Amino acid sequence: MKTKYIFSIALLLLIQFSFALDIPVAAIPQYSISISGYVENPGTYKVYPTDRLSDALLQTQTLQEMKLRQPTLLQPEADPLLKLNPIPELRAEETETRDFTKGQALRHIRLMRNGKEEIYDLLRFFRTGEISQNPLLRDGDLIHIPVIEEYVSISGAVAYSGDLEYKEGDTVGQMIELALGTLPGAELSAVRLSVYQEADKSYQVRILNLKDQPQLKETVMHPGDQVMIPLNSRFQEKKLVSLSGEIVQEGEYILFEDASLWDAIQMAGGITKEADLANAVVLNRAYNAELDPEFERLKLSSSMEMSPIEYAYFRSKLRHAKGRYSVDFEKLMDSEGKEGNITLNNGDYIYIPEKLNMVRVSGQLKNPGLLPYKAGEDYKYYLRQAGGYANNYNNMGVRILRASSGNWEKAKRNQPLKPGDMIFVPDKLDRSAWTDLKDIVGITASAITILIGFRSLTK
Repeated sequence: MKTKYIFSIALLLLIQFSFALDIPVAAIPQYSISISGYVENPGTYKVYPTDRLSDALLQTQTLQEMKLRQPTLLQPEADPLLKLNPIPELRAEETETRDFTKGQALRHIRLMRNGKEEIYDLLRFFRTGEISQNPLLRDGDLIHIPVIEEYVSISGAVAYSGDLEYKEGDTVGQMIELALGTLPGAELSAVRLSVYQEADKSYQVRILNLKDQPQLKETVMHPGDQVMIPLNSRFQEKKLVSLSGEIVQEGEYILFEDASLWDAIQMAGGITKEADLANAVVLNRAYNAELDPEFERLKLSSSMEMSPIEYAYFRSKLRHAKGRYSVDFEKLMDSEGKEGNITLNNGDYIYIPEKLNMVRVSGQLKNPGLLPYKAGEDYKYYLRQAGGYANNYNNMGVRILRASSGNWEKAKRNQPLKPGDMIFVPDKLDRSAWTDLKDIVGITASAITILIGFRSLTK
């Protein structure tokens, strides 16, 4: 035995020196081995003394890949329409390439040497690097690759989920090891083992607490069993909010569990002197991203097709930002978070605009646009500043759009405006007196006709 080890070491040193001295590869001694079983090209192969079991298997796979990559000569078909025949049974059969690697029983590779047979688990070498399962080859070795007969399954928070070839004596811990371990957030306290009942083709479920009882990893599995390791959905859960605008330190902040709006503003250094609290916004992005099927339907309809309640709903959705919190920022800041405060959610967005001391006037005016804000003045003042009404205005429909809420209000005297509000003056409906007269005559004629018909029926 000692002599054999010395010979092996000397042979390895010889090979290394041969490469160092640039000795031709053909001069290095080779072994002859045989491979049989579920492989593309069973037969006899030449290997080097440093080759292992995995190298022998790789040779058969390399030959398979080379064969698949060979160009095929185009030959005229006897009947080109045969391949396109609408009847499946009459179509030309196409050759299928079998993927041998999927069905090879790598955990039951048999190696016959000097009349003795050993079973090797090559999958364990590939997954865990256990070198004892990948022996060096020797001259005359006989290798047999069987077909997988039985499976177990592992899924969930593992690195390599799926079906695994079953080997007698497999345990839950070994399956996790072959799956390359668990992922961050794996809930080991609630591992679900589904035990296959062959008698009635059903499963019995066991919950294994591998966190507190690691000895349960030695639970033996059987063919058909399934292991599922759940993922803790709250693993490393964080509350991330964004602050922008007139914030001292804009950016994204990770907050503690019950953090409030006031906490987030203070964490960002507070607000600037130019902050417009009346028009500040807090938006829930998750809710804002959700589709509103009713609103999407109404967007494809004309106003004439909507009922009064549908039209009111549609206008309301257009005016208001979806997912906007109802917050009184002025009260919040004046009370230092004691009033008007809210608890934030993950993904919330806080925007505080710059204070713009302007009022916008739009519509049928001589000079529409932005006008400097003047405290205490009503809409009449701003209309005068804009040069007055244009020719086609409708003074009965003047409306005020509040910047703080997005609501429309009917314009009234002595109703003070705020910075950011908008005054809108609509135009008149384009109808002439002759058009109105024709409509009145038509309606009257229809009414007389209906009345005459009713009297005829009652006689």
